[in-house]
Amino acid sequence: MKYGPIRWNAAGRRSPLGALKLVLMFAALALLLAALAACTRAAPTATPTGDGQATATATQTGPKTGGSLRVALPVNTNTLDPALSLSTVDIVTTLQLYDNLVLRQPDQSIRPMLAESWTYNEDLTEWTFKLREGVKFHNGKVLDAGDVVFTINRLLDPATGSPARTTLTFIQEVIADDALTVRFVLDAPNAFVLDALTQYQVRILPADVDVSRLPNQEFGTGPFILVEHLPGERTIMRRNPDYWDSPRPYVNELVYYYMPEPETRVEALKDGSVDVVFPLEPTSVRGLETATGVRIGETASAAYMNFAMDTRVPPFDNKLVRKAIQYATDREAIIQVALLGRGSVANDHPLPPNDPAYWQGQEIISYDPQKAKELLTQAGYPSGIDITLHTSTVAPGMVEMAVAFKESAAPSGIRVTIVRDPEDAFWSKVWMVEPFTTVTWNGRGPDEALSITTLCDAAWNEAYYCNSELDALILKARGQADEAARNETYADIQRILIDEAPRIIPAFRPIIVGYRSSVAGVEAHPNNWLILSEAWLNN
Repeated sequence: MKYGPIRWNAAGRRSPLGALKLVLMFAALALLLAALAACTRAAPTATPTGDGQATATATQTGPKTGGSLRVALPVNTNTLDPALSLSTVDIVTTLQLYDNLVLRQPDQSIRPMLAESWTYNEDLTEWTFKLREGVKFHNGKVLDAGDVVFTINRLLDPATGSPARTTLTFIQEVIADDALTVRFVLDAPNAFVLDALTQYQVRILPADVDVSRLPNQEFGTGPFILVEHLPGERTIMRRNPDYWDSPRPYVNELVYYYMPEPETRVEALKDGSVDVVFPLEPTSVRGLETATGVRIGETASAAYMNFAMDTRVPPFDNKLVRKAIQYATDREAIIQVALLGRGSVANDHPLPPNDPAYWQGQEIISYDPQKAKELLTQAGYPSGIDITLHTSTVAPGMVEMAVAFKESAAPSGIRVTIVRDPEDAFWSKVWMVEPFTTVTWNGRGPDEALSITTLCDAAWNEAYYCNSELDALILKARGQADEAARNETYADIQRILIDEAPRIIPAFRPIIVGYRSSVAGVEAHPNNWLILSEAWLNN
């Protein structure tokens, strides 16, 4: 199933904040951010360059080969094993080293990669993929259907512990019909097979790989080959001269620098120490729009920001408390403060308004601190409640979202203490460990977005919320070939998530990338990916 480009914005949206309230909130934001930043390493200062005017990209006559592309990334690398990828850094690293069977492009089309074509039977219960001939892994092995069978079976094996497993369990069997033909036998009709295969965990591995080496080494077919990997410091990759998609890649070398503060990354871009900053904080855009030799890439997306509550533990095990937090969340304020107005309102589920499966009859939960206070009283907290919210600069806007929530929740009697955790520990030691955290998610299609976070046995069920009715509806939607019937099922799913509020999802966020003007061929991707096989330097 193919989704069209996502193209909504906040233009013309009426904000419930009055001018005075917005000024006060930004003042509070500045004070609290300063306090939170005081305990972290300050960013080095840099001398302003040029005359402060934005420089347009030089006239492009076509891709040029050669050069080294330097990319600044957060310090949140975890593993090079695609099956266990977690952070933004994991994703954009394995994207350069491995290939999927198919890959979603920045325009949301799905491009053939290691699979050059595919067919499916009439009832969508079998999908057959024809593989490219002559593709080589970096270890010299030639790609065949057995590699695909090995990769998918490893993802489906509970012992692997891949978060992609719950989105692939519809695959009953993977069969190598011949050396270059692989067939997926499904447990029911499924229109989302291509979407599932674009997941970043579904990078194809060689069947003869020693899996114990995957966390720190790579064995892909991708456009670049790993030369050096020093987590927290740098990663160096060189051009794969035997890449199947010649003449790509165009640059000879990729260098990732891991920088622990957004301010550091921005200053490195401004002074030319790096060529790309990814992802770029919305709050950094204004400081770059007039910088010499810098440009901004941006796209709307289904990526969202949310608050994850561990529904197994007090007070979040109480639905009334969760509903109070829901009504104490000023969604417009979060968009203004965390995204500088660049996002779109979400309604506590991951389906954006332009998705065909979006339930058009839903009412957006409005900011109502009085109702939140009443719900707290019903929950047994007439004097209000104290909660601790963990956040980090590991993803754009999370700290600002935490501050905006603290301010909007206060009139309800929800007293929030914010803890800012370091980037390099957030995904491994804070998220899904602490009971209340800020989170950001990449955009996904409805089935993947719901399956990976909402099914009872999902590895990334960050709310630890289990609802058998909800699980049944998600699985039902997978097997509904009729779009109208499937969308009715998705409407029921959205009703439950809005009512139960296991997670508070206030905003969809844009994806923003910062570039030097000499960089060409790189686009902001709605899935928050960074495809660098097309990159070239126009020096």
